[in-house]
Amino acid sequence: MKGQDAIIQKTHLKDYCKLKYKITNVDLDFSLDSKLTIVKSKILIESIDPNQDIFLHGEALDLQSIHLDGHNLAEENYELSSQGLTLKNINKTKFELTTLCHISPEKNLALEGLYLSGDILCTQNEPEGFRRITYFIDRPDNMAIYNVKLTANKKLYPYLLANGNCTGFGDLPNGLHWASWADPFPKPSYLFAIVAGQLGHIKNSFKTKSGRNIALSIYCDPGQESRCHFAMESLIKAMKWDEQRFDLEYDLDQYMIVSVGSFNAGAMENKGLNIFNSALVLADQATATDSDYMAIESVIGHEYFHNWTGNRITCRDWFQLTLKEGLTVFRDQEFSADINSRAVQRIQDVKGLKETQFPEDASPMAHPIRPDSYVQINNFYTATVYEKGAEVIRMIHTLVGEEGFQRGMKKYFELFDGQAVTTEDFLHSMKIANPHFDSNQFQNWYSQKGTPSLEIHGHFDQDHNSFELIYKQQQKSLNKDSEINNKPLLIPLKMGFIAPNGEEFKPKLKDDAQPYWDQGVVALTKTEGKVKFYDVPVKPILSLNRSLSSPIYLNTDASLEQDLHLFKYDKDHFNRYEVGQKIIADWIGENLASKSKLDLSPKIITAFAEIINDQSIDDHMKALLLSVPTESVLHQRQKPIDFIKTKLSRDLFLNTIAQAFELQFLQIYKNLYPKTKGGFASEKVGPRAFKNLCLSFLARLGDSYKHLVFDHYQESDNMTDQFTAIYLINNYFESEALSVNNSFYQKWQNEDLVLQKWITTQTLGSDEKVFTKVNQLKALPEYDSSIPNYVRSLWGSFSRNYSMFHHSSGKGYQIFADQIIELDGINRSMAAALAKTYRIKTSVSEQNKKMINSELERILKLTHISSNLAEVVDQILNS
Repeated sequence: MKGQDAIIQKTHLKDYCKLKYKITNVDLDFSLDSKLTIVKSKILIESIDPNQDIFLHGEALDLQSIHLDGHNLAEENYELSSQGLTLKNINKTKFELTTLCHISPEKNLALEGLYLSGDILCTQNEPEGFRRITYFIDRPDNMAIYNVKLTANKKLYPYLLANGNCTGFGDLPNGLHWASWADPFPKPSYLFAIVAGQLGHIKNSFKTKSGRNIALSIYCDPGQESRCHFAMESLIKAMKWDEQRFDLEYDLDQYMIVSVGSFNAGAMENKGLNIFNSALVLADQATATDSDYMAIESVIGHEYFHNWTGNRITCRDWFQLTLKEGLTVFRDQEFSADINSRAVQRIQDVKGLKETQFPEDASPMAHPIRPDSYVQINNFYTATVYEKGAEVIRMIHTLVGEEGFQRGMKKYFELFDGQAVTTEDFLHSMKIANPHFDSNQFQNWYSQKGTPSLEIHGHFDQDHNSFELIYKQQQKSLNKDSEINNKPLLIPLKMGFIAPNGEEFKPKLKDDAQPYWDQGVVALTKTEGKVKFYDVPVKPILSLNRSLSSPIYLNTDASLEQDLHLFKYDKDHFNRYEVGQKIIADWIGENLASKSKLDLSPKIITAFAEIINDQSIDDHMKALLLSVPTESVLHQRQKPIDFIKTKLSRDLFLNTIAQAFELQFLQIYKNLYPKTKGGFASEKVGPRAFKNLCLSFLARLGDSYKHLVFDHYQESDNMTDQFTAIYLINNYFESEALSVNNSFYQKWQNEDLVLQKWITTQTLGSDEKVFTKVNQLKALPEYDSSIPNYVRSLWGSFSRNYSMFHHSSGKGYQIFADQIIELDGINRSMAAALAKTYRIKTSVSEQNKKMINSELERILKLTHISSNLAEVVDQILNS
């Protein structure tokens, strides 16, 4: 299949049909080996119509034999294709089908189905990997009971793991051994998992609220056991939190996590046997940063929480992916907020949303959190489905409150436990538990794409002590084939009224259509409308969309003075951060538009000084309040984007702040340095972040602080500080960086996770030497294009070097496309993921747009392009 011939059939939500036949019981017998694995499958099939053909998915399988109810199946009763197996003229409503297939894990570089990660055999079956293991109804609404037997060479594969509970094990002749596993809970095929290999492990236990003891195990490459303890602590915290906050108890006798080096995603929630990217399990003081630790804690929680929101209740079809992922991201965010700082967690979650999901919503790749159609579902594991999906869940929580949300969750489990359901079913549960919740209008968030804009104006009537909030909402999408309905959304707007003296007050609201004002929330339900408040003693300054109560662009007529007032007085820490980001972005935007360099307003300098000197603000919050919007966020205000001027203008702001507060930053750095030595501890994260922010400002002042940065590198006793220093050295002291990079590389070249972090610091240059450097990094003996973490570290970081990726010569686009073409023959999912970087095409100059189109056309002409890649490229090319 060549070029556009590969593009491909769409699957549409409207075409969903219930299963007319199903698999109820599964017995799988694996003879495991990296070169040749033999899979014997015995499945019980029930059919409504004995005369209908039955189709079973299957890809890259070598069928050796097929039996029906113990007898050879005649050739005229089945048909094989590259997509699967069709059974014909069976004339039975219930029968047992047995197949024997050969598969080769070591040749499976797609990392879907059963594959080899290092020396470990493992699986990844979400969304459609199980069809690479055996013939099956590989869709999430077929839930079955699984029994599994694993046989392998005991020396090569001493550990044999699968879902559920272990029911037996033993030795066999010729150095073989076996283990059997049974999962008592029906599950879809995407949750099936096995792992086999030589594994190190640590063990612990957890006593549930009902008194059951759960055996906990984390498996890893031998020698890495000491780096698993934080993950174990995080798991126990998550289990305890889910009991306390959601009243949910774990349901099997054991819970296992396995760390592997080659994994397309972050982790996978297979029932009782989670398989994780090693970057999200392994951590110690020498190799992991504070952000690594926080990510591990979050993702360990996320996969555990899936046990109920994803496993016990799963998706009817893949269009409903946000049903489990959006809900579970919300749960893991709440977990992190409850055990750490809620304000800091919310700021970091929204930073991620604005840097990744907002650009996706403004691109040719925009889609609703529940898509209407897809070619390859792998392409819809997106920030929109996950992070925006979580924001949609959070809006429900904002509207109905914690008690109402918990009532809705209980109703959800009561009605749908053990079933494969839809987003409407979830909203129905919330509506039953909270009758005032307008689930019908709220449903629009699931079906409309793009980030809404909300325009807000206010009118204060001094004579009547009233205030009128005037709003207008608008939904936009850049897609030419947009099916967007532009129906008005139900937008929860959490807000506060700040007086000129900085005090907050709460006026009255005489509006029966606003049942949420008791919790400081108004529901905006019309395209245009007004909300009138009473008992307003003074003209207020509005604190709007507190804690990002809705994922929207907010446009107001607030002046710099009003923004600075909020920056100083707002009691909502998130909004204080948000308005600070707006103040900085506004100034950078003005500087970009100006024909001459602007001076920074003394009022902004004063505002920063007040933050620095305010002893009531903790260090982590100070680090966030003094941070500057990323280039990605600043780009969202421009069309076309000027990548070079944006970087220069942003640097000008940062350099001005560095010069204005040089002595304060130096003193803060010296004061915090001794308090932040050592490894990860929650009480050190904030001070370390603030200390390293101060160092980054000082590094901008050049040679005067070169020694401080290099001493920071040499004397650091943890990876957070060392990684900060090496980033600064590569960014500001490039001429002296060679020896540091060489020594770091020599020290850590055998530690993949550290080396992958280091690679992200090597693509920072602002001249064409970066192109040479990228090729040199790819040529490192440790770099392996078949390992997704290496691909992400090199090509992901290069694509964020905006001035070079978007270089006027087009060379950045070219070498990136070369990598995509190479990857498509190795790992189609990773190739498609990289190709999405070109979605920025609609926001660049006409010249850059032409160069991107040229590379996309070159990719699309590939002789054997995957449908994953073709779908993405075609969508961007035709935007």
